[in-house]
This record gives sequence, structure tokens and C-alpha cells, in this order.
Amino acid sequence: MLKSSLAILRICVVAWSTNAHAQAHGRRLPGYECMMLNITEQQAMDPNFHVEVKAQPSAVSPTIGWQPGIVIAKKPALPVNGYLQIVRANGEEAWIPASIVKPYHPLADPTAKCAPEVLPNGLIGSGPG
Repeated sequence: MLKSSLAILRICVVAWSTNAHAQAHGRRLPGYECMMLNITEQQAMDPNFHVEVKAQPSAVSPTIGWQPGIVIAKKPALPVNGYLQIVRANGEEAWIPASIVKPYHPLADPTAKCAPEVLPNGLIGSGPG
């Protein structure tokens, strides 16, 4: 009896957490696609390695931040002066070198999907595709 009660409790907890997770997603962000940084594992682990985000598609443009691993890029991804247009979490449009970006396909789960979203808090992020 105790084992069956624990099993039912586990099922309820999983169902509740799955539903809460699903509700946390925002609405799709049309015109953008998920990509990822094309960096080595060593670069990803190096706290001194950063991919600079530029205000304009130019090497001399001011750096306005650093890019995390998932990139929300304008679709279709058309380089301008070697840079791709992206959108940052705050909705600001910016540019990163096209050479450092590749299609989204994480090695840990090659079947994983990603979709750009406007999250409930108003920030730009990604959810399951």
C-alpha cells in the first residue's frame, strides 16, 4: 500500500512540475531562429574567453556585451560585413561575427529543438521547439 501511494505521489509531482514548466514558456518570436556558438569545449570552459556583441556589423563598432551559448539570430541569417544580426535578452538588436555561429544542435541531445520566445517576464529567450 505504501509503495503504491508513493508511486501515485511521484506521478502527481511529475505531472504538476511538467505543467508548471509548460506554463513558464512564452510566445514564439517570429523572424528569429536559435543558433549556437561555434566554440570548442576548452573555449566554453575558459572564463577569460568571450564572444563580443557589437552595436553595428563592424569590427570597430562599440562592444555592448558578451554572447552566451544560445544565439537568437535574425532569420534568414544573412551576414553583413561578416556579422549576423541577433536579438539580446533585453530585446536590443546587435551583431556577432558570423564565423562563430552555427546551427543549433547540442551534442548532449542531437534531437533537442529550440525556438526563440518572448518570455512571460518580457525578456527574449528560448524554449523547446
